[in-house]
Amino acid sequence: MVTDFWNNFWMVIVGLLSLLTSIVAIYFAYRANKQVEKQIEINNKQFLFKNRFEILKSCNTLINSFAHYQIEIDKDKKENETKYGSLLLENNKLTKLTDNEVIGVKNDMLNSIEEKNTNKQLEKLFRIPKELSKELSFVFENNKIGPLQIFLHDYSSFLISISFYKKETLLEGIDDVNIKFNKLYESWEKVQEIAILTSLEKETKIFY
Repeated sequence: MVTDFWNNFWMVIVGLLSLLTSIVAIYFAYRANKQVEKQIEINNKQFLFKNRFEILKSCNTLINSFAHYQIEIDKDKKENETKYGSLLLENNKLTKLTDNEVIGVKNDMLNSIEEKNTNKQLEKLFRIPKELSKELSFVFENNKIGPLQIFLHDYSSFLISISFYKKETLLEGIDDVNIKFNKLYESWEKVQEIAILTSLEKETKIFY
């Protein structure tokens, strides 16, 4: 009887210890899992913040580039009392749009735009703003970035229209260049008017 009692007693103790060990293991596993989840969340936020920061930096560069281009165009247009037309095509002015850290096309490359291989390379580089427009939708809500996406799309369209015109040298091509320029100017004005970059920058800082 006594032996059975002690056997049962120790079995109960061993059972309780085993249960307690399991509970402790589950608790620490739960805590570890929560810490992993928290770290993943932090990493995701840091990744998203970095992406947003880089994209907004590129957008800001292109907005400022167009502003400098527009200043050059308006200055010559006023001094020479001419229409935009040929002024839009001058390489020394176009570099205001292309010679930046986003597109990276300098004057010497623009000078050889008529060459087939160069033209293909340029068109690829000129599509960068359009690609940037797509990237925006991955890191911001679509209802907040519409005007900025339009500006980036128009930026690419204008540069590509110039590339096409200089390659083909068709007389009617200049009309397309003028149309694309006007669209770009309007979308740039809209972006400036609603201060969309400032709004997105604030959202990025708050988010982080």
